[in-house]
Amino acid sequence: MSTSLRIGLLLASLGVFGVIIASVIKKKLNIRYSIVWLLWALLSLVMAVFPETFYAISDFLGIQLPVNTVFLIMTALLYALTFYVYIMISKHNEEIIKLTYEVATLKKELDELKQKKNEE
Repeated sequence: MSTSLRIGLLLASLGVFGVIIASVIKKKLNIRYSIVWLLWALLSLVMAVFPETFYAISDFLGIQLPVNTVFLIMTALLYALTFYVYIMISKHNEEIIKLTYEVATLKKELDELKQKKNEE
């Protein structure tokens, strides 16, 4: 890997770290969702500083190019993130249904009380 590519990758990964950390601090991004982006930045940082690591991992896994190893790792992380997001969506949908029933019940009770008050 050329020196200019390593420096560019190092600067880009540090920039991603900075943006993600700033977003978490400003509460624009939940820390749970920032983990994948931080892992990607960390992976890029490790690749920039120690490119031999990915050559060794690639050789161990029988993958010819280290960039394919990075794509494999990131694909696995994205699958994990997608699964986690679907779990959260399912939980939120169940909670929305529960709250909808609760609001409907409270609205019915309120209408009954209004009707009872009007009759008196």
